[in-house]
Amino acid sequence: MTLTDDLTLTQLILSRYVLIICSILGITGCFLNFIIFCKKKLRKSSCSVYFQATSIFNLLVILIAITPVIAGSYLAKDPSSYLSAYCKARAYTTHAFLMMSRFSVALGCVDRFALCSSHAYIRRLSHRRIAIILVIITIILWLLIPIHVMVYTDVQSSGKCGTSGSYQIFYSFYAIIVTSIPLIIMIIFSFWAIRNIRRSRARVAAIDEHVNGNENSRRKMKKEDIQLMIIVISEAIVYLLSTIWYPIYTAYTTITANVSKTSDRVAIENFIRYLVLSFLIFLNSCSIFYVHLLASKTLRQECKQLFLYLFKHNQINVELQTNSSARPGHRQRAPALYIHPPTNIFSSNKQ
Repeated sequence: MTLTDDLTLTQLILSRYVLIICSILGITGCFLNFIIFCKKKLRKSSCSVYFQATSIFNLLVILIAITPVIAGSYLAKDPSSYLSAYCKARAYTTHAFLMMSRFSVALGCVDRFALCSSHAYIRRLSHRRIAIILVIITIILWLLIPIHVMVYTDVQSSGKCGTSGSYQIFYSFYAIIVTSIPLIIMIIFSFWAIRNIRRSRARVAAIDEHVNGNENSRRKMKKEDIQLMIIVISEAIVYLLSTIWYPIYTAYTTITANVSKTSDRVAIENFIRYLVLSFLIFLNSCSIFYVHLLASKTLRQECKQLFLYLFKHNQINVELQTNSSARPGHRQRAPALYIHPPTNIFSSNKQ
């Protein structure tokens, strides 16, 4: 087998099997993330609005962007390589929903910074109404900004859905800018939030030690700081690793557009193009729930309680159906289930 055959087979395996697993896990994670942040205790937080929005956007990315890649691996020819309208629509919607998801996470970082600020006028920004307005603005902006992608993206002479000419140069710079902005926002505002938390908890600890000689609040501060830092850094790392290759590849293809290439180099570039545009870039959408789950003890507790509730509720329904079948005409009330929610680290000011 030649290098081209090996890379084609590897790409086929990734599309048919690995992406299917990622899609199933991603769809499940999006639903669980949305349900958990809709729970009574968590939905009061303004930050939960951004996580709910991110779950919806990531779900749309999986359905609109990843599903066609999987389906295309079973077809003789990818529809985006010969259908102009499909090529344009897919490029536009994928880019729009990816950017909505990224900026929702970035706005969540800004919200956490505002929540723990020592200034009252900044803390007012951490409000559900403001969060909803910002999510709506994000949706409108990223439905309008990438219109140029739909206009200039088309099926190329090489049989690929992409860009060409002077627009390809413009798009390479555009991709670098819009990919970097959310990451910069995440890093800056997350570390500012951690700094503000440490300062406020240090003041509380100093007061407690002076009045009561108690250091529990200081130990608690360190534990919560570590948990928040892990969540923030995990989000930034996953986003960086799954996205940074996209602008790099775009810049590379622009620079080498007129360079003569061997068949092996073309095969390698096509495989890298697949990894960047159809594989790695979607890992963030599929993994964000599991990143939060690994990083946050509170979310693990909420998820555990959700599964316990569903299991017990299903068990009671089965018992009721069994009793109803054994004793016709007899109605039995299901015992009430109450699951005490854990402490919410995402709570904001009372509405």
